[in-house]
Amino acid sequence: MIFANIMIDKQRLLLLWKKVLKKYRFVIMTDDSYEERFSLKLNRLSVFAFIWVVVFFCVFLAILILTTSLTDYVPGKASEDVQKELTLLSEQSDSLLAILNSQHTYMQNVRNIISGNKLISPQIIESNKNIEDEISFEKSIEDSILRATLESEDKGVIRTNTENYTEVLMFFPPIEGIITDQFNPKTKHFGVDLVAKEKTRISTVLEGTVIISNWTAETGYVIGVQHKNNYISIYKHNSILLKDVGDFVNVGEPIAIIGNSGELSSGPHLHFELWHRGEPVNPENYILF
Repeated sequence: MIFANIMIDKQRLLLLWKKVLKKYRFVIMTDDSYEERFSLKLNRLSVFAFIWVVVFFCVFLAILILTTSLTDYVPGKASEDVQKELTLLSEQSDSLLAILNSQHTYMQNVRNIISGNKLISPQIIESNKNIEDEISFEKSIEDSILRATLESEDKGVIRTNTENYTEVLMFFPPIEGIITDQFNPKTKHFGVDLVAKEKTRISTVLEGTVIISNWTAETGYVIGVQHKNNYISIYKHNSILLKDVGDFVNVGEPIAIIGNSGELSSGPHLHFELWHRGEPVNPENYILF
């Protein structure tokens, strides 16, 4: 009886082994003509082995990523140092963007100064727009007491301002000539016209950096210099420009030659403009021509 059971078990094992090793053919055919495109012979053992290899590889790859520095490249799994560095880079990029926008507005205003167009107000980027909603402007009892105390202490006190914010700038005349047209904002004449001899060299009124050196149809050859304390000097209708954008010039240094270029010019002369903090000022108040 025992021998018979053993034989039956062996037969079942052989039958199971035959089923495992039995080969199947995996075929890919076209739908219309049933033409065979790809075929592959498989058995159950090879399929199980392939599945276990794939599972083992996935588990090994997951352990490798979680236990090494590769975790920093997984979204949401970066280390604290990497996250701080990314935050710093994001803040720096925002700062650079704000600086570029400010410089773009500045250069656009310089172009508007040359062409006589309206100036552009700088765009102020607010990080938190809801801050004003959180501020309470209602008068409190503590505020009234503090105000009364400060007012009583200030009585009889004389305050003197010892700080001097005024810096004396010595402007150099661009040329020695005769003024034929004066500064008049009502007619949009934001400078003075100076007539001098032909081929007279035009000098910069202060030291600074050349920010404009080009040609326009209306004003001809134009050169502009950025000075300290937010002063900008503009020289129009030149015949030749002696400096390029980015050049640093000293006070009294030649930067152009007087000319008659541009549609708005009726003869050899210099149209000179002086701007301070984005507003045109009368050059005769600063320079003795």
